Amino acid sequence: MQREKGTEETAVVAPLPASSHLSASSLPLLFVFTASRRRRTSDSEEKESWDMSTPEKIEAAGKKKEDGNALFKAGKYARAAKRYEKAVKYIEYDSSFREEEKKQAKALKVACNLNDAACKLKLKEYKQAEKLCTKVLELESRNVKALYRRAQAYIQLADLDLAEFDIKKALEINPDNR
Repeated sequence: MQREKGTEETAVVAPLPASSHLSASSLPLLFVFTASRRRRTSDSEEKESWDMSTPEKIEAAGKKKEDGNALFKAGKYARAAKRYEKAVKYIEYDSSFREEEKKQAKALKVACNLNDAACKLKLKEYKQAEKLCTKVLELESRNVKALYRRAQAYIQLADLDLAEFDIKKALEINPDNR
């Protein structure tokens, strides 16, 4: 059945006939489902990522990152973290990306996960910060900022040995960064 985008459809599921495995006291059930799809009223509204081309995904991720940066600067860390998470979701699955697009997506993932980790540290969500920094280090094993932020999280989680390891590794990579 064809329907116009933005319209609602209702389906009614009739009760099942009594069968031998239902008890006599079972009441028939009636289910009513209503599904709707919100129609975009302008091009400025967000598309779902599956409706986007690869360049659109990268552009949308960049925009979410910039939104997150503005929120972070305003001290709105929880809202900023949500923007960074949304940005990463746009570019999470990059198997169909061309080589140049993969490079752009990787740079965005690294920046957004690092920024999200900074938000989590501000929000005292240390385990989440540690996980985000580890994701960055899986992409770039010598990322000093990720090592430093993960060390901060480890300190707050009272895992001083791991914090020391990350700080020493960061200093090996960049001895002038004190």
